Amino acid sequence: MFVWSVPTVLREFNRHAPELADFISQVRAPENFENALRERFSKLPRISFDYAIMEKADRVLVVEASFDWDDIGSWRAVANYFEKDKYGNAANRSITALDSSNNIVFEEDGTAVALLGVHDLIVVRTPDALLICHRHEAERIKDLIGKIPPELQ
Repeated sequence: MFVWSVPTVLREFNRHAPELADFISQVRAPENFENALRERFSKLPRISFDYAIMEKADRVLVVEASFDWDDIGSWRAVANYFEKDKYGNAANRSITALDSSNNIVFEEDGTAVALLGVHDLIVVRTPDALLICHRHEAERIKDLIGKIPPELQ
């Protein structure tokens, strides 16, 4: 978990990741937000905040804390917080499943989800998109998003 002031983190971006700092300055203006995301986000370097900034920053303090922490960076991690049925299907809402196991279902707009004879899938339904992939392909979701035409993003 990171805590910082906006001027401090912007200064660190300018020092250690100027291309990202330039992008941040563009998306900070509300009128440029959607255009900057659409035109530039996919072209940015793929680097984590830890590597781009934290490993290079010289004004860092560490504070010991006594609480649980889970870095929810994947659908598998998110599924740990969903209810599971006796077949290992994890979902954020009620689903209907028959002869199906170890699936992860996230549905956010009230659509009924029914699974029949499927195993080890991730099913994500949002108001404007549907993703279905094998659990073992989850790390490639970023690659798939890069192939979606800009007008559909």
